Amino acid sequence: MNLLLDTNVIIDYLGRREPFFESAERVMAAGFFGDVKLWTSTLSLKDAFYVLERFVGSAPLQRSFEKLNEVVSFVSVGEEDMLRALRLEWPDLEGCLIATCAEKAKADYLITRDLDGFERSAVPALQPDEWLALMKEQRGIDYYATDSI
Repeated sequence: MNLLLDTNVIIDYLGRREPFFESAERVMAAGFFGDVKLWTSTLSLKDAFYVLERFVGSAPLQRSFEKLNEVVSFVSVGEEDMLRALRLEWPDLEGCLIATCAEKAKADYLITRDLDGFERSAVPALQPDEWLALMKEQRGIDYYATDSI
C-alpha cells in the first residue's frame, strides 16, 4: 500500500505538534515496519521547512529531512504537473499539486488533516486516525510509536 503524507502530517510529526503528533507518529510507524510505502511531496518539505525552521534551526531540520527520507520517499512537481494542476482550476493550487503528487506516487490514500482541501482528489483522502482505524479493522494491525526522527 502507498500513502502520500500531506504537509500538515509532516509538520505534525517533525514538529511534534500536539494533539496531532501521536497519530502522525503511528502512521510513520507503518512505514518503519515496512507495511506501507510512504511518500511526501517536495512541496510539503519546502512548506514544512518554512514553518519549522524558526523553531528547530536550518541544519538540524535538514538532517531530519535526510533521516525522514529513510522511511519516506519524496515525489516532486514538474512542469507537466503544474500545467495539469492549472488546467484543473482547483480553488487551492497547492492542494491540487499535492493531489497530483499522490497520483504520481500511485498512492492508495492521501493522509491529511485537511479533508475539505482534497474533495476533488482522485486519490481518497483520510485523516491519520481514519487510516489507522481502517488498518485495525481490515488487517488487525494497531500501530504504535517508534523511535522518532
